[in-house]
Amino acid sequence: MKKRYFLVSLISLAFMFAMGCGGSKKVAQPSGDFEVIEDPFQDMTDMSMTIIDGGGVAAVGQGTSARQDLAKKKAETDARAGLAQMFNTKVQNMSKQFQEEIGSAEDSEINEAFTSVTKTLTSQLLQGAVTKKAKYLRNKESGQYTAGVVVAIEPNKVNMSILDELQKKDKKLYERFRASQAYDELKQEMEEYEEKQENY
Repeated sequence: MKKRYFLVSLISLAFMFAMGCGGSKKVAQPSGDFEVIEDPFQDMTDMSMTIIDGGGVAAVGQGTSARQDLAKKKAETDARAGLAQMFNTKVQNMSKQFQEEIGSAEDSEINEAFTSVTKTLTSQLLQGAVTKKAKYLRNKESGQYTAGVVVAIEPNKVNMSILDELQKKDKKLYERFRASQAYDELKQEMEEYEEKQENY
């Protein structure tokens, strides 16, 4: 029975492979009504991902205005909204990882502490967010500017702020967190990011 099942599977795979390989090799091209437009802010997205990979939070924002300075301000406001959301997610993930590690899923004490940290720090950290890069596009016909910016909070500032605030909220919980693998990973994130920055 197993041999028959294996044989049927093998024949099916061979048939699908033949169908996939057969026929013309035409690659679908966009129709005449469309053109491919490169993202002018792709380099900024790449930069923000490097900061995020290092444990920080970063977001790309865009804004348009007849004035270049206002376009930049709008872009920074847009990026800060993204930062707040990312910071919230980072703290939630940290809390979840810690709970799973200590075998205490959905522990209300841990949830309350990390939620409190998020509420307290979000506005403080956003005030300390730095515009790492700005780029401008200008529409030749309308004269309007579109700005793109990368706004970021460095990993060491994010992580140390979380740890300091957690220590203020609940010293016992903070000590448990410091003894956890989640803390070790947080520390490693900071060290790796700092090492990358030294090599730039």
